[in-house]
Amino acid sequence: MGLHTAHHVRSRARAAGGPMRLEMFDPAPIGVVLTQGPEHRLAYTNTVYRNTFGDRPLGRPIRRTFPDLEQSGYFDIFDRVFATGKAEVLTAVPIDLSFPDSGDTGTRYFTFSISHATISDGRQGVLGVIVEVTDQVTVAKRIRVLSEERRRAMLRYRSLVRAGSEMVWVTDPAGRIIEPSPGWQRVTGQSWEEFRGDGWIDAVHPDERAAVLETWGRALKEGRPLFAQTYRLRLAEGGYRHFAVNAAPVRDEDTVIEWVGTCRDIEQEWQNTRREELLARATAVTADTARLDEMLAALTGVIVPDIADSCTMYLLPQALHRTPGTALTAERVAAVTREGRPGPPPHHAEHLGPGSPLARAADRRRPVHAVFPPGSPPPDLAPPGTEPWLAHDANSVVLLPVVVDGTTAALVVASVNGDRPPLGHPEISLLQTLLERAHTPLSNALEYQRTRQVALALQRSLLTDPPDVPGLDIAVRYRPSTSAAEVGGDWYDSFVLRDGATVLTIGDV
Repeated sequence: MGLHTAHHVRSRARAAGGPMRLEMFDPAPIGVVLTQGPEHRLAYTNTVYRNTFGDRPLGRPIRRTFPDLEQSGYFDIFDRVFATGKAEVLTAVPIDLSFPDSGDTGTRYFTFSISHATISDGRQGVLGVIVEVTDQVTVAKRIRVLSEERRRAMLRYRSLVRAGSEMVWVTDPAGRIIEPSPGWQRVTGQSWEEFRGDGWIDAVHPDERAAVLETWGRALKEGRPLFAQTYRLRLAEGGYRHFAVNAAPVRDEDTVIEWVGTCRDIEQEWQNTRREELLARATAVTADTARLDEMLAALTGVIVPDIADSCTMYLLPQALHRTPGTALTAERVAAVTREGRPGPPPHHAEHLGPGSPLARAADRRRPVHAVFPPGSPPPDLAPPGTEPWLAHDANSVVLLPVVVDGTTAALVVASVNGDRPPLGHPEISLLQTLLERAHTPLSNALEYQRTRQVALALQRSLLTDPPDVPGLDIAVRYRPSTSAAEVGGDWYDSFVLRDGATVLTIGDV
């Protein structure tokens, strides 16, 4: 724009014909200066020029009149133009001085167009047209800075994607992957062809795909400012881990042009949170339960499905009197399987040999742990009644003794099935901690069982056998209340009087 305006001013001067009429430059919106002779004595400046560079005295050489412009090489051009008659242009020249029109001291930018001119008295001179281009230069510099900042930001982003622990991904407005993600490929093992478009959903755990697609689709439809969800992703080496997934839309004004998201591995955080939640639940379900079998049954509901796909609790009724290394009788009091899995066998007592894995776990008071190919458990690993639902697709089993006050009072059998990661040391530790948290109520329940067994033994010792009476069969049966632990309650007796009469009596204390 500055060069076009300067050309217009020179054209007006030529159109006037003959010597230059200076008054026609007074209303010009750009600066105009005219010098005469080889010393370039100042002959004229218009209003814009004076407002910009100051009101300087006429008749003096411009080098003395404008010493603060010497820095720009401005005056050398005057010499060349006067000598050769050829016009020259200086573009976006920085000028540092105190500007009268603003009162500021600093750098402003100008374009100078210098051409040969004939003054009214026939003498030769030089015409200078000055256009300020500070705004244009500032904008151009800002654009270059922003462009460089964006270039560096993009380089940093790409470096972060390659080296960072988080997976970064980009989708189109419809949620389809449109750029490769080295992090995703490294973690999940999916190739670009497998990952692109909607292929990423294949890496999500099958149990969570429907929920993930539903919430992601709702976020795309509503254009939410932030999408956040936690779900499991399949790893390249097998198994699954929990990832926190966050995404935000990239907008051009009100239009979503793409989505950018990250996936961060939070498996350890998730495990810690789950651990505290399960321990709190275990404490809650055992707080108001007095009977040991009911307490163990309540704990199975905490273990399945969060820790295992199936869990069976065995009560050891002979625990107080059994000698280690002998056969073991285990009464199955609770069995739970994950929804969609084969149901557990009915409750009943099982007699286990002294060398069976459950007997070893009870005697040694240490867990027995086995990991195996799905559906191929080692022989005799679990009690006979559990084999039908262990053999389906179980991949690991833990036999865990429940030790209360030095006595193995119960046994826990937990297993995991399918493509779920096998039970490992973290799960065993969590099961042990869960049972330890329930130690006090379990101890109380075991003490209750001890007291009840002693009371019932004493009560039975007080009940006599019926007498033998010719021609009379006497049969007795005593079934104590399952909730009464104290001595007392119903009683019976039968005896023969001196006269041969038989007495039958039933009473209640």
